[in-house]
Amino acid sequence: MTDTPPQPASPPQPTPTSQPTTQTFFTSLFDVRFSQYVTPTVIPVLYVLGMIGIAVGYLSYTIVAFSVSSTLGLLTLLILGPLFALLALIWLRVTLEFYLSLVRLSGDFGDWREEWRLRH
Repeated sequence: MTDTPPQPASPPQPTPTSQPTTQTFFTSLFDVRFSQYVTPTVIPVLYVLGMIGIAVGYLSYTIVAFSVSSTLGLLTLLILGPLFALLALIWLRVTLEFYLSLVRLSGDFGDWREEWRLRH
């Protein structure tokens, strides 16, 4: 006679809370029930637009600096402009990552709540 240890019961598998839908960006954008987050699809677009805005600002500021004086123009072109552009890009990236992490954390909380509900 062999003693086999009892097998632990497998935990209940979470059931999906909603049916997967294939919504386009615009249908998600105008979803008045807010059933799907739009932030993960908007963040890359905002990042590209922000980079373009930073580049345009850098070039505009450099042109204005050259119109004031050639020394200020060279200083802006070589030192001040790249430094401010880099700091602006870092700020933009960190801000967008913060908002994206909030959205992902909210989704995780929903999953955890559903798992807790199934266990209790």
